[in-house]
Amino acid sequence: MSVDGKTAPASRQGRLFIPLMNEKLLKRLHKLRAEVDGVLVGVSTILADNPKLTVRAVQGKNPLRIVLDSMAAIPLESEVLKVDDAPTIIAVCRNAPKERTDMLVEKGAEIMRFDCERYIPLGELLERLHCRGVRKLLVEGGSEVRWSFVRSRLVDELFVWITPSVWGGRDAPSLVGGEGCLESSCSLKLQIGRVEVEDSTVILEYKVARDSGAGVTLAPC
Repeated sequence: MSVDGKTAPASRQGRLFIPLMNEKLLKRLHKLRAEVDGVLVGVSTILADNPKLTVRAVQGKNPLRIVLDSMAAIPLESEVLKVDDAPTIIAVCRNAPKERTDMLVEKGAEIMRFDCERYIPLGELLERLHCRGVRKLLVEGGSEVRWSFVRSRLVDELFVWITPSVWGGRDAPSLVGGEGCLESSCSLKLQIGRVEVEDSTVILEYKVARDSGAGVTLAPC
């Protein structure tokens, strides 16, 4: 993100931040993907950036790709639907149009349907992913999705990269969006784990403090 906390400009196109990363930082990002079992984004990230969510800058396995898309609105030409690169799960609500989900299945995606109308129940999602062998999940974006995990206390670690830039914009997304906290007791408490500087980019790694509340207890598969 930028020094002023923006993860994308007001256009919400986070890929415009990519040129700010040198080769070492890009490799570091892809190494992080290679070390997890799954990488998750919301459909808004797909619409804005059309990411591949694969490992390319380093050698390593591609993680399972998960998209939160309650109404199956993801464009059929999206990069994550090229399942020859890596498998993709689209998490939808029960009222997602069947014709849309059928088209996504034809593209090779797996549909994971939930009893919801708008928001995917994250606890149930994590349980089902756990049964699929996902032990480490990287939530890449966007800000509303990050908030949903923070609000539900489903975060163990937080990685923050601060680029030497200021973007501004009252409508530009920040690291975590959503309705936010009104009291300090609601906020997610962190403990600093690691601090580095790479090419003027500050790299911060946090652990979530133990007193920040419990998340979900995973049931046996």
